Amino acid sequence: MICAIYTISMKIIVGIIKIRRIAMDRQLAEFLLNREPQVATDIDVITAAVAVPLLEIDGEDHIVFTVRSQTLRRQPGEISFPGGHCESTDKTGAAAAIRECSEELGIDTEQIELLGALDCLVSAIGVKLHAVAVRLHTDEFRPNIDEVGEIFTVPLSYLLNMEPTVGHLDIGTKPLRDFPFHLLEGYQIDWKIRQNYSVYFYPYKQYTIWGLTGRVLKNFLDLYRQGNTI
Repeated sequence: MICAIYTISMKIIVGIIKIRRIAMDRQLAEFLLNREPQVATDIDVITAAVAVPLLEIDGEDHIVFTVRSQTLRRQPGEISFPGGHCESTDKTGAAAAIRECSEELGIDTEQIELLGALDCLVSAIGVKLHAVAVRLHTDEFRPNIDEVGEIFTVPLSYLLNMEPTVGHLDIGTKPLRDFPFHLLEGYQIDWKIRQNYSVYFYPYKQYTIWGLTGRVLKNFLDLYRQGNTI
């Protein structure tokens, strides 16, 4: 009798555990399905967004670039697309790019037409960059002088017909002082360069477009060639 009661009790307990596990699996599945996967890396990642602006000048499409103000603390004088950090109020990367484009060029968001998203780039220095192509419906810029030192354009046909100069940079691994070597007794430290990546250079008159801007430009030009059948 006691054995029978014990057996029944164990079956009830096992059944309860199984029901609880199923409920927990469903709860976990619902949570994972409803969240946006993040990019997990071993480095701190800054999320930013840029716009690649197309502007028609005398019947020909140009791409608009900015030269960063010399008063900026980071990368003064470098060539870039309108863009910046994604803010908590930006619902999407595209929204951030359009907001930054409006602020830097001094134009209304109604004059910026979203054409579509380019590829999301993750740089070796820890920048997750959303990029979009946009059409500007005005050339009356009032640039934010705190961020923009100059605005210039490059004919799209010029960029499509040129091959960029390509250089390469290495990425290495170096242990710092707090690395716990004592936990790796007998481990042979023989870390070398892990990989390298390409850097694209697009010269135009007195300007050289390169770095992350060059990567975004190459991605845009590649996609433009694939998608433009007219």
